[in-house]
Amino acid sequence: MEITPQLMRWLEQHKTPGQGDSDRVSGSQEAGTPTRLDVLSMLHEGATPIHGDDDDQVGPPSIPSTLKGWAWLIAEHRGLVYPQRADVEELSAWLLRHLDWATGQPWIDDMIGEVGALRRWAHGLAPWAVHVQELVGPCRSCGLRALIRTAGERYIECDAREYVGGCGALWTWEEYEEHVAELVGRRRQSRKVGAKTKRGMAE
Repeated sequence: MEITPQLMRWLEQHKTPGQGDSDRVSGSQEAGTPTRLDVLSMLHEGATPIHGDDDDQVGPPSIPSTLKGWAWLIAEHRGLVYPQRADVEELSAWLLRHLDWATGQPWIDDMIGEVGALRRWAHGLAPWAVHVQELVGPCRSCGLRALIRTAGERYIECDAREYVGGCGALWTWEEYEEHVAELVGRRRQSRKVGAKTKRGMAE
């Protein structure tokens, strides 16, 4: 969520390709300066996503529209004033303030999926170096060792990509450290019990 304003700034710098073929602004008859319509689709509110023959979305989603959709849903559920005129940076901050509450809602997986897709789409259109730290501790929710920490993100995520199989749960760094400390404590206690048992058998 925190990275969405950075995505906007990054894509703004990549609206015009330096080389290669590109979509041009509809209706232009001159060579002019090419403009990437796929990038514009992500930057502008209300841009219509491209869909395939099976009606599945195959084009990039709009960053402003995606954030506004989730802000509207949260505002409706919580009886709050919907930040209608907020820009992406303000929307991102607004959503972050309500993220702890949102993690307890049945639609949190959909929210995580859509917001995560924004980062993947932007990276696909204008790649950048992303540091993703794989954490050794297991997820408290599903037990799978699929926790990752992406640079610029506030929460640790249980990687829900299909080939990984995580549950998509979100954890703060403090919660992760508490969980690891708890696991280490259990293991130490288990070793102590095992050592006492062995001594008892030897005697």
